[in-house]
Amino acid sequence: MAALVTIYTSVSLSEIYIAQAKLEEAGIASFTRDERLHQTAPYLSSLTNGIQLQVTSSDIDEAIQVLQEAGILIPVVEKKDNFSKKLKWIFLIVLLVELVYLLIKHKVL
Repeated sequence: MAALVTIYTSVSLSEIYIAQAKLEEAGIASFTRDERLHQTAPYLSSLTNGIQLQVTSSDIDEAIQVLQEAGILIPVVEKKDNFSKKLKWIFLIVLLVELVYLLIKHKVL
């Protein structure tokens, strides 16, 4: 099977379903990533950058065109920056270290 590539990301499950329906109408198979995580723990969606809609690498151009024509994707090339994701993880680690320090200080651990 060809590699899956993320073409659309959203924190709204309904937006993903609408985009997926548009692709299905065009005969393009699509898959979701992190959908179950969003359904069971929606507060974690921001850590995973939301729900990802993926298509096979051979269907990328056609899928993007379908979603652009439907008004779901805006035809703009944007640079993806992972700095904010790294910053979230750094903050989480610092928070956990501080929590452990406080628990040790107050002799809870």
